[in-house]
Amino acid sequence: MSDDIQIIHDSNKKRFIPISKQEIIADLLTDSTWNDTEKKLFRDFCQIFAALYHYKFHTHLEEMKRCYTPFNPDNDIISKQEYSVEQKQEQKATLTKEIIELLDNANYEVLKIDDINQAMAAESYSGLNVSVDLDDFDQLVVYYRGLATKVEHKRHWKNLFLFKKAFETPIYKRMFMLLKLKSEAQRVQELVAIKGEEFEKKVKKQVHKSRNSLPSDINEQQIFLKLFKNIPRSDLEMLFPNRDIRLKMFDKIRLAITGGAGTILGIVSTISKIATITLLNPIALIIALGGLIGIIFKQIMNIFNQRNKYTMVLSQNLYFHNLDNNFGVISHLVDNAEEEEGKEIILAYYFLYNNPDKNFTQKELDNEVEKYIKDKYGISIDFEIDDGVKKLRDEGILLEQDNGVLKVLDLQKSCERIDEEWDNFFRPKEN
Repeated sequence: MSDDIQIIHDSNKKRFIPISKQEIIADLLTDSTWNDTEKKLFRDFCQIFAALYHYKFHTHLEEMKRCYTPFNPDNDIISKQEYSVEQKQEQKATLTKEIIELLDNANYEVLKIDDINQAMAAESYSGLNVSVDLDDFDQLVVYYRGLATKVEHKRHWKNLFLFKKAFETPIYKRMFMLLKLKSEAQRVQELVAIKGEEFEKKVKKQVHKSRNSLPSDINEQQIFLKLFKNIPRSDLEMLFPNRDIRLKMFDKIRLAITGGAGTILGIVSTISKIATITLLNPIALIIALGGLIGIIFKQIMNIFNQRNKYTMVLSQNLYFHNLDNNFGVISHLVDNAEEEEGKEIILAYYFLYNNPDKNFTQKELDNEVEKYIKDKYGISIDFEIDDGVKKLRDEGILLEQDNGVLKVLDLQKSCERIDEEWDNFFRPKEN
């Protein structure tokens, strides 16, 4: 990263733990007073627990791949299978449910439509004027994980470019989007119902023009999954496929002044030349008119060039901010969810096992983990104690007393319990 750019993490508590699972395990082993045998058992515990949940998440991955196949825009698999309308509806509903659950496990936060509209109404960080019609979408799911502020030090005309000034831009560190367009006929029908049947012809032309701006291989049957990084909160609109780039007011005024002045001077010059040209010199007349047409064409091209410049900026931003697409997004999120679930389980187990003399309730355990993360890494988190405790309970490792005090099996028994469950995955099921 450039010395002129830095990322300042948001100080508000979030569920996401921005430290790798491997680093947390290494630090817990360093901080503990365990002997070598206990340290080995704890490593074994972490390893087998990770393997167990990797397999569990793999089953979710396979289910999502099954559901996503008929909607995948990048599908290159040849199949003779035909899906009925009912099958597609079932698979779409299952896919959406699984992805939302996956996002929650990966500690993403939902971004509601009102928040999206508010972000798009803010002044663009990239200096682009982009319009998006959110009603074009049959399905729109937006989640983010991690808020931060990007600080850039750059020169500005206000200080005559003499020295660099700090510019702060709020960003989403990770941004997920699920997008499915409405059919052209459905969108036309909606707009006609709003505007009236007398506008049907105009509405059809408007919607058709909007859809023609999309790549030819995009259709309303497809579901797009997108994952981005470090997106300025005021530039959300640049992530949508149906964006419409418009000239800013400053550009319109600048082009009107320069273009208008150039055109007027060209007309005056042409008229003066025509006035001095006789019928005996038709070639000079053609040259003069050609010059005028050239001036007008140049001004028109200035408008297109400005739009092309904005398009290039937009493409560059997307190129460097894009993390993954479609099937790749599913695999990426599964890995994220695995990582987060593992950190929650390991932290909850460690503090219960390493403090046998303390009678932690769930709330007290939550506070202990949050305090450790704050003291160790200087980061405030809202630890997902419910998830950690639930997973320990599901695996039969948690011992709950009537007064709400939580205990766990010792390391040897915990490893044996997980190993037993792992073996049961591959035993033939009895009828």
